[in-house]
Amino acid sequence: MTPDETSAWQRLCPLPMAQLDPLPAIARHLDHPDTARRLAAADAGRTPPDDVLADLREIGVAAVYDPAGATAVHVNALNAQAARHSGSLAITLGVNALALLPLCIAGTPQQRDRAGAVLRSGGAAAMLLTELEHGSNLARTGTRADAVDGGYRLTGEKHLINGGTRHDLLITLARLADTDRFGLFLAARDDTVTALPRWRTLPAVAADISGVRFAGTPAQPIGTPGDGLTILQLTLALSRGGIGSLASGAASGALAAAVGYARERDVYGEPIVHLGAIAEHLVRAAALDVLVAATAVKATFLINALGPAAAYAAAVAKYACCELAEQAVTEGRAVLGSRALVEEFGYAARVRDVLLYGVFDGTRHILLDQLQWRLERFAAGSDRSGDGYPVLADAYSGTPQPLVRAARLRLRPYAPGPAARAATLAARTCRPAVAALGALFTRLVDLVGQARRDGRWAADQAWRFAAAGVLAEAEALLAAVELIDPDCRAVAGLPGRAAARDEAALGYALGWRGADLAARVEVLAADLRPDRPAGPAHGHRDLVVAFAGELAPARTALRHWLTSPLTEPAGPATDAPAGPSTPDEPDGMTGRSATADRLGAGVR
Repeated sequence: MTPDETSAWQRLCPLPMAQLDPLPAIARHLDHPDTARRLAAADAGRTPPDDVLADLREIGVAAVYDPAGATAVHVNALNAQAARHSGSLAITLGVNALALLPLCIAGTPQQRDRAGAVLRSGGAAAMLLTELEHGSNLARTGTRADAVDGGYRLTGEKHLINGGTRHDLLITLARLADTDRFGLFLAARDDTVTALPRWRTLPAVAADISGVRFAGTPAQPIGTPGDGLTILQLTLALSRGGIGSLASGAASGALAAAVGYARERDVYGEPIVHLGAIAEHLVRAAALDVLVAATAVKATFLINALGPAAAYAAAVAKYACCELAEQAVTEGRAVLGSRALVEEFGYAARVRDVLLYGVFDGTRHILLDQLQWRLERFAAGSDRSGDGYPVLADAYSGTPQPLVRAARLRLRPYAPGPAARAATLAARTCRPAVAALGALFTRLVDLVGQARRDGRWAADQAWRFAAAGVLAEAEALLAAVELIDPDCRAVAGLPGRAAARDEAALGYALGWRGADLAARVEVLAADLRPDRPAGPAHGHRDLVVAFAGELAPARTALRHWLTSPLTEPAGPATDAPAGPSTPDEPDGMTGRSATADRLGAGVR
C-alpha cells in the first residue's frame, strides 16, 4: 500500500494502527491483490467471501469481536479497513459487533463466554430485529417469546437479516407472549430454526441477507425480560458510531480508486488528473473523505470513553458520515464516467455498497428525528456544560477499553453546545472560516428558537429534519477542525500536526461545505417566514465570503498532491510542533497558505 492510499480514518486516528493488534496483519492481507480478486469474485457470484473470511479467522479477527476483550476502537478501525475494500465483507464481519453488543450491555458472564467460544471456533453472530410487516417500528414486533421451564421458546419470522442463513448465534428481539413488553434473547441455530431464502440486494451483493423462522426455538433472555427495547436503545447508541466508520472506509476506498484511475488514464496526451474538472471532483472527494473520517473517529473515541453517553456523537456520525460518503462516491463516479457503471471495472460495487450504510441500524429519518430533538435542546439553552473539550481531550488520549466496561457506563449525555465549541476553536486560530462556523451554529439555533415560538417547529417535521441535517453536517466540519487544524488540535489534546494533504482537504471542506451550509441555513430562514420580504442578508454574504476564502489555497495544495509523488510519511499526525499562526498570514487563509508551502509550490 502506498502512503497516499492510507485511509483517512487511519491517518486521523490518535492511536497508531501498530498498537491495535491484529489490525495491521488484517490490513496487509486485505491490501493484497489476490484478496481483492477473491472479493470481486464473491460479488460476481453473489456468494459470501468464505475463503477471505477463513483467512481473517486464521489471522485472529475473532479477537476483535470477542466480548472478553472487544473495544470500540478495534471494532470501528476494522469496519473502516474492511469497508474500504468490500461492502459485503465489511457487513459480514461487522454484524458480529452489533449482535454481541447486548451481551456487553446486559448479558451474563456465562452468555459472553458462550459467544466468545463460538467466535473462536469459527462461528458468527447475527442480530434479528426486522419483520417485513413492521419495518422500523419495533414496537409492533410479532415474534413471540413464551416462558417455559428453564427459559423461553421463540416463535415467528425475521427478514432482511445479515447472516440469516449461516450465522450461529441469533440475538433476537421478541414480544413477551401476549404482552406489550419486549425482550432480547440469545438463541442458537438448531433444527427448530429454518433458514429462509436470501434476498437479492442492490448493495453488498455477496452478503447473506436473508430470513429466519423460529418454531419453538430455545432461548435465554439477555438482561431482564421486558427490558429489550431499553437494551436495544443502548445498543444502537454504541453501534451507530461503527456505521460511521463503515462509511469512512467506503469514502476512502472510492477516493483511492478514483485517484488511481485519474493518475493513469491518458486519453488526451497526459493523465486526466491534470484536467481541471477531473481534479475538482477529486479535490471534493478528498474533502469529503476527511470530513467522514474525522466524524467517525471522534464518535469512536467518545464511545470508547463514555459509552452510551456518546449517543449524540454516534447519531451525528451515523447520519453525516453516510450522507457525505455517498457524495464522495458520486464525485469518484464522475471521474470514471461510464466505467463506474461497468461491473468489470470494479467501481460499480462502490456505487452500490455505500447506499447500504444509510439504512443500516436505522434509516436517515430515524437519525434526523433523534438529531432534531437534540437541536431543540440546544435552542432551549438547556446545556450548561461549557465547550466540553476537557472531556474530548481525555477521550482522544485514552487507551481502548473493553466494550463490556464502556457499554455499562451510565454517565451524563455528552452534547455540549456546538456554538460554544466553535467559539473556543475560533479563539485559538486566525481562520475566519472557523469563526464563521460558530456564527452558522448560532444562526441555526436562533432560527430553531424562532420556529418553536411561532409553532412551526411542532407543526413541520420536514423543516425540523432539514435543520437537523444542517446540524449534523456542520458538526462534521467541527470534528475535522478539531482533528486537523494545527492550532485547534491542541484544544482536543492532540500533539503535532495532521498530514499536509489533510490540512489542505480541511481548508477546501470549510470553503465548499461551509458556504453550502450557510446557504441552506438562509433557505430555512426564508422558508420560516415566507410572508416577510427578504432583506439584504449581509450576514449570509459575510459567512459565505469567510468560508470561500479557504478555497483557492486549499485547491492549489490538493491539486499539487494529486499530480505529484507523495513524500510525506503515512499514518497519524507528526510530532513536529504546529507553531502559532499570525494574524498577517494565518494558516490556509492567504494567497499562499502554510499548507501549500508544506506540499510544494505550483500546480499544473
